Amino acid sequence: MLLAVSGGPDSIALLHLVHSLAEENQWRPLAAHFDHGIRAGSGEEARQVVDWTETLGLECRVGVPSRALLARQAQLRAARYSFLHEVAEEEGVDRIATAHHADDQAETVLFRILRGTGVRGLAGIPERRGVIVRPLLGFWREELESYLQDAGIAYLTDPSNVDPRWARALIRTRVLPALESAWDGPVRERLVQVAHSARRTDRALLAQARQALKRSDVRKDGRGFRFVRASFARYHPAVQARALAFLAERLNVRLSRGGTRVAVEFIKGGRSGASVDVGGGLELRREFEELWLGTSAAERVSSTVRIEAPGAGEGSLELAGRGFRVTWAPGEQRAVGGPREDEQDSYSLGQEDASWPLEVRSWLPGDRIRLRGGSRKLKRLFGDRRIPLSERGRIPVLSDAEGRVLWVRGVAKAGLAEPSNDERERAPLTIEIEEHQRARDD
Repeated sequence: MLLAVSGGPDSIALLHLVHSLAEENQWRPLAAHFDHGIRAGSGEEARQVVDWTETLGLECRVGVPSRALLARQAQLRAARYSFLHEVAEEEGVDRIATAHHADDQAETVLFRILRGTGVRGLAGIPERRGVIVRPLLGFWREELESYLQDAGIAYLTDPSNVDPRWARALIRTRVLPALESAWDGPVRERLVQVAHSARRTDRALLAQARQALKRSDVRKDGRGFRFVRASFARYHPAVQARALAFLAERLNVRLSRGGTRVAVEFIKGGRSGASVDVGGGLELRREFEELWLGTSAAERVSSTVRIEAPGAGEGSLELAGRGFRVTWAPGEQRAVGGPREDEQDSYSLGQEDASWPLEVRSWLPGDRIRLRGGSRKLKRLFGDRRIPLSERGRIPVLSDAEGRVLWVRGVAKAGLAEPSNDERERAPLTIEIEEHQRARDD
């Protein structure tokens, strides 16, 4: 496991406790210290932490920011956790242990109450989230410091922990002491109990949310999830909000309260074809009788493949997270009367059928394709085929230099004129587009 060691009493207690239990539990602990570089002397503190860990026979990895950090808690925390995850990936560790304790839990709950929060916020700091574990949440700061003093173990003191310019330090040094002196009873213990109660409630909500998604036929779809609106809409808004938050976390996004509120309102009244930005680069879209939550159009990366001239070649294409392999080579002449409709992954055309170069890309507003029954806008064609909006941007389109759409893979092929006898003598170009197996699996 990787131990996050700042050098303060909490993390030094974690370091010594894990070290004392490592052999009997067959743990292989590794320490990591991140020097934010915003205080004078932080480099010397990093060296002290390394000395202490090496005295125990443990390695300590030290990280520094790639650029100067602003003295803002969110930015400092993000840089620190990014470093911890990088080390964990490099070393192949199973757990990242941090030294959060019961006082941290009480301060977090009160901080979130003052800022405004829901049930999940009241649940406070989880004992585990992904690979991150917090084994000291059941201990108070006093207990950890007493343990170190009794064992004669030295530690560092960070002056920012009592600097009232920081919100949490203000709560720690002024707000909580004031509440405890004015209020009868153990305020910190009661705040921790609030976290326990909220966590139980959140677990119950999550169980209902999972059931709601299961009954709504939730399934992974590209860079998002698709599920049936009518079934999902029957559930209480609190269950809907928890389900959406659960799906967003599967997409590595933590929805805000505002984002979930907007999403729940959209589920109730959003029309087919409409979408709403729920934050974190995600959008919720209604597509006919289904809902799709996933990466918004602005966040999707798409590429193109150009076929400069008749011949042979290949290229890779990515459309909104779906990968394709495009190959082309001279091949058999297309059947009289137009391209072969039974082949979904390939398309053949004569050299005179299009203006060169050709391009394989995603569809664009205004794209049209000439079918045997006349010219059709792709937007209308997709609608007739009931292809969801989130899916349309992931369908390869072949167009020529004049912008004419020749082929929409798996949907339609342009009805070209019947070839002349001379054209029948020429070998046409056959283009094949195959989806990557990895993309399909994802």
